[in-house]
Amino acid sequence: MDKLSIFLFVLLFSTIVNAGPGSHSLWALATYIIGETPFPEFSSVGMLDDVQVGYYDSKDKMSVYRGLNPTDKIYDDLAQEGDNVFGTMYDDMKERSFQLKHHFNLTGGVQVQQRMAGCEMLDNGEPAMIMYKETFNAIYTDQTVFSNTTHFTYDAGKLLLGWDGMMQDYKRTLYINVHLPRCIRTLKTFLKIEKNVVMRKVPPRLRLIKKEVSGGFQVSCLAFGFYPRHINLTLLRDGQPVAEQDLTVGEVLPSGDGTYQLRKSLEVSTEELKKRHDYTCTASHLSLDNKLDVSWESGAERVHLSTLSALLVMVLILILFSIFSICVKRRRRTASQALSQLANVYAKVAEEINVSSDSAT
Repeated sequence: MDKLSIFLFVLLFSTIVNAGPGSHSLWALATYIIGETPFPEFSSVGMLDDVQVGYYDSKDKMSVYRGLNPTDKIYDDLAQEGDNVFGTMYDDMKERSFQLKHHFNLTGGVQVQQRMAGCEMLDNGEPAMIMYKETFNAIYTDQTVFSNTTHFTYDAGKLLLGWDGMMQDYKRTLYINVHLPRCIRTLKTFLKIEKNVVMRKVPPRLRLIKKEVSGGFQVSCLAFGFYPRHINLTLLRDGQPVAEQDLTVGEVLPSGDGTYQLRKSLEVSTEELKKRHDYTCTASHLSLDNKLDVSWESGAERVHLSTLSALLVMVLILILFSIFSICVKRRRRTASQALSQLANVYAKVAEEINVSSDSAT
């Protein structure tokens, strides 16, 4: 599995399709390279949701899977399936790249073709979608989407001629009867293997951050440490959601520990910050029964500080008074004990004097 950790996949698609809440996905992200590079001619990564589970390249022509013992029967089944699927994809992309290279009369340099193909399944086990998308030198070529087991769409892209009506009928039949059942079956197998990883739920932690920037301040709502990656994060001002177009919204990014983070920021002028506005960061996530939120009130720092200072002074006075009272009580107790001891001594002396007087008489 060393190849899984060192493999460099330069993804030229504008977005990677991720399964939404209540669903899971399985994708093959493949690259075919024409020209001299340090990478294999063909390579592909298998992704279960956002977890890398498999790898194949044209050098070894052998599927490798994460967390499986090569001696296990399930590994043999997946390896045979993977070798067949990736091998077919390798031959298909090689032929298509050859056509595209001659179509554009490309005689030298490095040419890169990339393909994303996979499916999505609902939590109840029903297939939701199967999709195929391809680019050549970062130029979109074609895309096929078959969703909800009924809706089929095809876009020929910008390069080669697209499929005619007969070919589209053939592809529709192939997708629904062969590719979709095969992909869903493999997806279910990987879900059983990786269920502790992809089906875990880690709640987010929230922070509302204020920092000074040029011309004012930036109020940021940060959610981090959550899994799965889907989260609804909202910044409120005085109880009302701030419009998305007014926010700087980042991407959902991996945190490096298997969880994710997301930030939304709002630029606020110095004058606006002096006003009494209540900013609230709120998040809803699959791991939470209720919404999680954290608030901060602008323009109230001095009031809060003064209140805090007064409280501290009062606490300090109470502490000093307690110490003084304890000392006084201790001194009184000591003085009382001394007087009592002195009285006892005086009584003993008086008693001895009386005894001596009686003896003399």
